[in-house]
This record gives sequence, structure tokens and C-alpha cells, in this order.
Amino acid sequence: MRVAIIAGLMAVGLMAGCGGAEGGEEFVSQEDPGQVEQGVTRAECINACDAKWYQCIYGGGGTPRPTCDSYKAFCISQCPPA
Repeated sequence: MRVAIIAGLMAVGLMAGCGGAEGGEEFVSQEDPGQVEQGVTRAECINACDAKWYQCIYGGGGTPRPTCDSYKAFCISQCPPA
């Protein structure tokens, strides 16, 4: 239980500490959770992928960790190049 709370707080802290999503816009479209919107920097994109990964792991949906890891790897592969 503590791990889930800490992970959630870390995800929120990362979003708040890095500026978060401005104007309430999400970095990842609702149609395809692995597809990243155009115009974001690589760092913003990776932070968004990390937040989705934390949500997948600790969100309570029972998604297996290897599946969440695969989603995160795909999400990062869709980020702009460095």
C-alpha cells in the first residue's frame, strides 16, 4: 500500500516539478495510449511515458508488469529523437 502511494506521489511530483501538462492538455492522445502528440520535447515525452507506466503498474487494474514495461518501451520509441 505504501509503495503505491509513494509511486503516485512521485508521478505527481514529476509532473509538477517539470512543469506538468500546461492548459490541461495530455501528452498522449486518448485514441492510442502509445502515440505522443507532436510538438513536445523528448524530456516531456519521456516524463509522460513514465507517468503512464506508474499508472499502469500501480493503478489497481491488475495489469502484469511485463505488459506495462512493453507499453512504456513503445511509448518512449514514439518520442522525438534527442
